[in-house]
Amino acid sequence: MSWKTRFWQVPLGSKPQISQMGIAVHGRVPAERYLLPRHWCVHIYRYDGELKINDGTFPIRPGHASVIPPGSAMEYRYRGKSVHVYAHFALPEPASHATPIAAMQDLGKDFAEINRAMEQAVECYPRQRLQAEVRIWDVLWRLAGRGQPQSAQPDQLHPAVQNTIQQIELRLHEPIYVTELVKEAGVSQNHLIRLFRATMGTTVVGYIRDRRLQRASHLLRNTTLPIKTIAHEIGIPDLHLFNKMIRGAFGMSPRKLRSR
Repeated sequence: MSWKTRFWQVPLGSKPQISQMGIAVHGRVPAERYLLPRHWCVHIYRYDGELKINDGTFPIRPGHASVIPPGSAMEYRYRGKSVHVYAHFALPEPASHATPIAAMQDLGKDFAEINRAMEQAVECYPRQRLQAEVRIWDVLWRLAGRGQPQSAQPDQLHPAVQNTIQQIELRLHEPIYVTELVKEAGVSQNHLIRLFRATMGTTVVGYIRDRRLQRASHLLRNTTLPIKTIAHEIGIPDLHLFNKMIRGAFGMSPRKLRSR
């Protein structure tokens, strides 16, 4: 697979939690190896070099940016003094709520603006950590917007897939049946399933579940709505089933998720 077409599925449904960030100077030794078991990394580069992530090798050029998932074996190869701005952070959402971001991309004319946003986050951290985390969140969304695979862009969705997504969003608060979605999409069920998986990387049922979890997480973390009301809001009025779904996705009860 070409480095230009490798994407990670990055869960951007919630604000990143920064563990460390700054401007780093490397190159005193020709190669360095890293492994961060629980943290994502984003780097904005100003030098020439090479980065190996697991089994993939990526050229580094001034103006490039990389995003690296937790647990990845990283090996940097330098060609002299090498400066980059970086952030290590955790993403609390489960991986199912994911947005594709290129492992390595050329920022082109956007480099100066994105690099400055990263530097401003460094200036805020740790004195104003929340502000720094919001800036990093914005940078990640901008990287996602620049680097999404063509098949994932909304204006290029197959009409049947686009119609299905719209219907899901409108009905998220009520029971949703795939057979009804198929009728409104105007294609066969097998064809819709194939189209949906090829375009969205998941099944129709999986997408509905992910969107319900995403909305439930948002409401639990950011509102004072009763848990029973939130369960109705996402179309799961059975509190036992709602609790089971939240525990399965987040590893904790809805009440515990809210307290965090």
